[in-house]
Amino acid sequence: MIYCCWIRWKSQYGNTIKMKSFNQLRTLNFIPFVVFLLTFSCVEIDAPREKQQITFERITYYRAPFTEQSQPIKYRVEYYYDNGKPYRWIELDSLGKVETDYFVEYDENWIQIGAKYREEGDPEFSSELVRYKNDSTKITEWTDSIGKVYYTMIDDLNKDKKTYRAAFIGDKLHGYDSTFYNDDGFVRRIFFTNVKGKVFNDRSFVYDSINQNGDWVERKKIMNDTIVEIQRREVFYNTSFTSKTNVFYQGILSTGELSENVISFSSNDSLVFFTRTEDWDNQKGFLSAKKNGVYQLPIELKELGTLYNGAVSPSGKQILFCSKGDKGMQLWLTKNENGKWSDKIKIELPNQYEIGYFYWTTETELYFYQEVNDGDLFYGNIEGNQLIIQKSLDNINTSEATEFSPYVDPEKRFLIFTRYQEGNKANQGFFISYNEGDATEPIWQKASKIEGIPYGWSLQIINNGKQFVFTNGEDFLSYPVDKLNLKLN
Repeated sequence: MIYCCWIRWKSQYGNTIKMKSFNQLRTLNFIPFVVFLLTFSCVEIDAPREKQQITFERITYYRAPFTEQSQPIKYRVEYYYDNGKPYRWIELDSLGKVETDYFVEYDENWIQIGAKYREEGDPEFSSELVRYKNDSTKITEWTDSIGKVYYTMIDDLNKDKKTYRAAFIGDKLHGYDSTFYNDDGFVRRIFFTNVKGKVFNDRSFVYDSINQNGDWVERKKIMNDTIVEIQRREVFYNTSFTSKTNVFYQGILSTGELSENVISFSSNDSLVFFTRTEDWDNQKGFLSAKKNGVYQLPIELKELGTLYNGAVSPSGKQILFCSKGDKGMQLWLTKNENGKWSDKIKIELPNQYEIGYFYWTTETELYFYQEVNDGDLFYGNIEGNQLIIQKSLDNINTSEATEFSPYVDPEKRFLIFTRYQEGNKANQGFFISYNEGDATEPIWQKASKIEGIPYGWSLQIINNGKQFVFTNGEDFLSYPVDKLNLKLN
C-alpha cells in the first residue's frame, strides 16, 4: 500500500508550493508513523518571508471620528532609492499642494551627510548638516549664512538605528523628544519634555492593520486618551511610483499647485521632460533625471523661455518645442552639448498651420499634430533647421474630430493618440491603430477606442513596457499597461 503526505508551504509571495513524499509501508511497525503523517498532512506552515523593500509609500490622514465618506485632511508621500535608502518625503495639504519637501543627502558610501528642505512659501531650499559621533549618536546642525551653527539636534539611536531620544539645543538645551517602539518596531509613543520636566505633544499610536510584508497600513493617533486621527498607508514595492489614486510621482512630478500638461521620456526613461503652467499658452519646461531608480528634483529649463508643448528625443539630447507669440506658433530646437543646453534654434515650418504634440521615434523622425481639418496627425523629419513633412496619417485622421498627441511603439507595432470631438463622447479619449505593414513602411489601420481610461493626452509607455503615463491636464496619471488591452502577436 502506498500513502501520500501533502505539505502546503507558503512561498514568499503567498503562492502555495506542494511537496510530495512517498512512503511504501511493508510492516505494521510503521503504522504509528503513518498515523502521525496523516494527522499532520493538512497543517499549513508559514515559511520565513524575505522582507520586500519599500520603494514608495503614501499616508492619508483623516480626522476622527472617521467614516468611509470622510475627506482627507493631508497626505504624506515618501520615496526610496533602489537600495532601500530614504530619498525624499513630502507633506501635502488636502488639495495636494506641497507644504513641506525634504530630501536626504548621502556621501559616496551612502552615509547621510545632510538634507535639504523647503516649507510652503520658501523660495529656496534650506540645508541641514548631519554627522555621526558614533554608531549610536547622530548630530544634526543648522547653520546661518556664514556657516555658524545656531541650532543642534542630537539623536540617541537604538540597536535598529532608530531614535529613542533627541535633544534640542539652541543657545541652551530646550528639551528632549522621547520615542518608544512596539515589538514590531513601529512607533508606539512620542512626547517632548522641556528642561522643567513638563510634557508637550504627547501622542500614541495603535496599529490596526499590518500587511503580509510586516508593514503597517492603518493606525490610530491618540492624544489625551482620545482618538484624533486615522492614518491609512499605501505601501508599494514596485517601481511604478503611483498611488491608488493613479497619480504619478505625486509631489515630485505631479503637483497640486500647477497644471502638468505634457510629458515625454528618453528611450531608457533616464530623463523625463514635462511642462507646468497656470497659463496654457505660456508654460515652463522642466527636466528630471533618474538617479538610483528615482526621478530627482525637476530643474526648470529657463533657456526655453515660455512654450506651449514639447518633447525630448530618445537620446535625451534634443528637445523640440513650440511657442505662441505675436507672430503665431513658432517651432524651436535645443540640443544638449557637453552637459549644457544650447541656445534655441528656430525650425522653419513648411506651411502656415500650427504644429505641436511631438513624439520622437528616432533622433530625426517625428510624429506630430498639425492644425489641418481641426487637427490631424502627420510624420516627418528634422533636417538641419527645417521640419520636412513626409505624410499625413490618412487612415487615422478624421474630418469631424481632432487627432493629436501620438505615441508610437518602438517597434512601430501600434500607435496610440488622443481624439476629441465636441459633444461626442464616443469620439473622446485614447485610440489605438495597429500597423499592418512593417517598421520601415508602416500601414496604420483604422483606429479603435481604448475603453476604461480617463480622458487625457501625452500618453507614454515606460518602465520596460509595464506602465503607461499621461496627463489629464492637471496631474500625470499612471496605469498598468495591461489596461490598454493591447492585441499583439
